[in-house]
Amino acid sequence: MRTTSIKTSIKKKLDDVENEMVLRSIDAMLEEILNSEDNNSLMTKEQKHELDKTLADHKAGKLKYYTVEQARKIVSKK
Repeated sequence: MRTTSIKTSIKKKLDDVENEMVLRSIDAMLEEILNSEDNNSLMTKEQKHELDKTLADHKAGKLKYYTVEQARKIVSKK
C-alpha cells in the first residue's frame, strides 16, 4: 500500500471515530512517534536507554537467568 493511500485510509477511519479516549490515544501515539529519534520505533527514549542498558548488562554477563523448572522451585520455596 502506498503512503498516500495509507494516509487516506487513516483519515477516513479517524472521521468515523467518536470515542474521545481512542482519539487521545492515537494522538499520543503519533506524538511519541514523531518526537522520537527514530520515527520507525514505538519506544520512548527512556525505553531505548533501559533496553540498551539491559543488553549491555547481558553482554557483560551481569544478568542471571533461570530455566522454567528453576524458577518454579524458587517460587514454590517462598
